[in-house]
Amino acid sequence: MLMVKDHIQLIRDYFKLAKISRPLFALTLLTACLYKAFAIILPIVAALIIKALTDQNEVQTYFLISIYGLIYFLNRLTYFLNYRAYTWNVAHTYHSIQSRIFEKLIRADHNFTKKISKGRLMNTVNTDVIAIGEMNDEISEYITTIFQVIAIVAISASYNLPITLIMVASALIYMKVHDSCDKKYNIFWWKTQIEDDKYSNLVSQTLSGIQEVRTFNMLPKLQEKITRIQGRYNKAYKKQRYYANIRGVDIKFIYYFFQVVLYVLLLTLMSHGHLALDILILLLAYHTQIIGGIETLSDATAEIRLTSASVARVKSILEYKPAQELKFGDLALDDLDGTITFDKVSLKLEGQTILKDISFKIRRHECVAIVGNPGAGKTMLFNLLLRLNKPTRGKIYLDHTEISEFSRAVYTSNVAVANQSPFIFNMSIRKNLNFVDPDIHHQIEACKIAGIHDFIEALPQGYNTILRENAVNISGGQRQMISIARTILTDAEVLLLDDITTSLDPDTAKLVPRLIKKLEGERTIVMITKKPDLMKLADRIIVLDDGKISDSGTHEGLMKRSSIYRHLQTNVPSAHNEKRGENV
Repeated sequence: MLMVKDHIQLIRDYFKLAKISRPLFALTLLTACLYKAFAIILPIVAALIIKALTDQNEVQTYFLISIYGLIYFLNRLTYFLNYRAYTWNVAHTYHSIQSRIFEKLIRADHNFTKKISKGRLMNTVNTDVIAIGEMNDEISEYITTIFQVIAIVAISASYNLPITLIMVASALIYMKVHDSCDKKYNIFWWKTQIEDDKYSNLVSQTLSGIQEVRTFNMLPKLQEKITRIQGRYNKAYKKQRYYANIRGVDIKFIYYFFQVVLYVLLLTLMSHGHLALDILILLLAYHTQIIGGIETLSDATAEIRLTSASVARVKSILEYKPAQELKFGDLALDDLDGTITFDKVSLKLEGQTILKDISFKIRRHECVAIVGNPGAGKTMLFNLLLRLNKPTRGKIYLDHTEISEFSRAVYTSNVAVANQSPFIFNMSIRKNLNFVDPDIHHQIEACKIAGIHDFIEALPQGYNTILRENAVNISGGQRQMISIARTILTDAEVLLLDDITTSLDPDTAKLVPRLIKKLEGERTIVMITKKPDLMKLADRIIVLDDGKISDSGTHEGLMKRSSIYRHLQTNVPSAHNEKRGENV
């Protein structure tokens, strides 16, 4: 009972997290109960066969042997069905948890990886989720084995109470030692997992900065760090194996010791005429089943306790709360013009004021450039439009509707962004574009607008060319233009261009002005840019300085009255902002 009480909360946490299929779990329980019930009946039939043999009743002996065969067949059949139900349950749970984790990652804020390292995250989405999927079988075994052991003890007691008490005593000692070792095993297993997370995180960071590692000869220091991680891992692993050996090997001596004691007692009773041979066979078989049941119970308990660590790790991801909870509404209106209004918007993050009283309006299909020295607040203004942050004060409107009122699907389909460092998946160009629109004709048209179609067609496999991770087998400019084509393909009313010329070579950069001219009059375009020529293309330019709007207007007007804009046109940062640097 203490064991059941100790693990009841773990099982509750599992059911809450896994959201398992109730019909599938009920099938797992039912089939487990059946195959264990047949296992309990088998020794009784075996004892009856022995009795029929001793009575020299040939007909009854053969009849009972056939019954034994039938029950054994049913035992194996229900065990097979139990295994299938378990497999279906694992697949269902794995898919459910992975989908929820993936959705959580997509919606997490920038603080997420500060709380949960990439190494731990990768281990969690692989090993932890698999472990949780398999836990439903352990819970099924745990529940049904308790009833199995109780049933065996009750049947055994009806034949010989003193012998049954000895059997129960051996089982309790066995269980106590097993559980004690298991708790210590789990402590050191958890320590190995922590070190494994650290190692995975270090490998991930090393791969991300491999060029710097080679350039600055960081390898010796990294090897020292790995050696320390490995040392702590090995120390914990040795302790883990020590208790695993006791649990898996040494503890068997308890079973064998009591088995010998029972043999001696039962043979003594039989020799004095107090016990029949068939009952001796029955009690010995049940002692084996009791110890086997206790071992199954202990193993299930061990796995439940071990998997509780995986449950906690997955829960920490799924229950992560961002500093700013950005909620979407349920407004499904999708016939939008693309008018954007900022009404006295301010943003404060971690005690620092980033934007102060920003007010402006961008008309339908207008092209507006957001410019300013590093740290002026340009990127944060885009983050607000992308709903990565929410204003501390003020409101942002899309077509006279506050942006928080739109559903996620409607808003994200109408406000799209092309970043200065776009991400491309390790798959073909066509499949990368399929995420947005699977129509190949639309894809080709978008690539023509972006000026990348001819380059793609010149590749050996054309649109079926496989891009390596983040498209490292093509130039940064080509990767950027594919990303822009993907943004165009969204057919969003508002396009946000975040300094997209940063990674472009001079020849590719020439395509951007043409792109903007093609899109003028079709989409509302808001761009952050450092390029003087692109600023000139805008219908209107908004100049930010220290989180405030310093000025706005056309290129000609700003050249006359804005010193900040004149500095930007000559690529010379103003002294005030040069000292502050790129803080935002």
